[in-house]
Amino acid sequence: DISNCHLTSWGKQILPFRDLAKLESLILNDNAIDFITAPENDATMFPKLASLQLAGTSISSWSALDILNGIPTLRSLRFRNTPLTTSLGVGEVRSTAIARLPNLEFFNASPVAERERIEAERRYVSHVARELLMLSSCAILSATDESSNDDKTGDDEVNAKQAQVYACHPRFHSLMEKHKETMMSSRSSSDPSNEGNIGDDVIGLTIRSMAASSCSMEPLRKRIPRSLKVGRIKAMCARAFGLDIELQILHFRIEGDPFPTELDDADHTLAYYGVNDGADILVNEIDVEAQKREKVRQSEEHNRRVEEQEQHVAVLQSVQRNDHRMNLIGTEMSQNKT
Repeated sequence: DISNCHLTSWGKQILPFRDLAKLESLILNDNAIDFITAPENDATMFPKLASLQLAGTSISSWSALDILNGIPTLRSLRFRNTPLTTSLGVGEVRSTAIARLPNLEFFNASPVAERERIEAERRYVSHVARELLMLSSCAILSATDESSNDDKTGDDEVNAKQAQVYACHPRFHSLMEKHKETMMSSRSSSDPSNEGNIGDDVIGLTIRSMAASSCSMEPLRKRIPRSLKVGRIKAMCARAFGLDIELQILHFRIEGDPFPTELDDADHTLAYYGVNDGADILVNEIDVEAQKREKVRQSEEHNRRVEEQEQHVAVLQSVQRNDHRMNLIGTEMSQNKT
């Protein structure tokens, strides 16, 4: 553990540890490391390293994390509170990291299920493909506004930009090949009018009420876009389960995740939190009466502690007065003897 040790260079200060044959866990949290570099001559990095923590570092690009694919034994990564992650939703960070790092089994201490990996990789392929498609579309539109003499120059610019995209996404070709047939069959079976819109981002959810007044009701099973905001889900639950929107607390749970994640902001989307296909949304309702009782209990507990502290202070003051009195008596007796 070399967290918060004012480290700034991966190449000069971290790579020297790469030949430690028994190093399995490396914690680099809260160091100003801004990039990860591969060793020269493609040498193997950290032959036994299974767990790496980079929380609170200065990493600001995904290309830095791509270098970690040079550590084939890496299974667990902690990566948060960095310039890269603060500008993205937690779900987007998790999904992209899983897609770019094929060997991860744990990300930020949460296990990566096989189903989650498949969805993350397909979403990643769709995102990069849309980026490439936009480049081609822009080139076609610009070609209609320019003379034919500039066609070759325009093509060269598009090719250069596409090459940059491929360089930024080194796993795109392999993931495209892996999921090509499944994604194409999924698109062909969907409504053509939806192509290019939300087709790949529609997920199936099971919404269960855990509130006392409606926990016996049948859960909702819906297919909804990941772009839907949490506030809309709350409105849906209010209609289906008769729960006050202002009192609802939503969590989601995915397969293999031991702890549900709270959907704590009504203005954020399901995609922001990383809600995937097949997830359960658990709806609880704040018990107002229980809240009142808890506040009364806390107030009574606070008053009891204050009273105990006051009694304790009074006892200490009494002891101090007695000690002072005894000291005075002792001083007087000493003076009388002399």
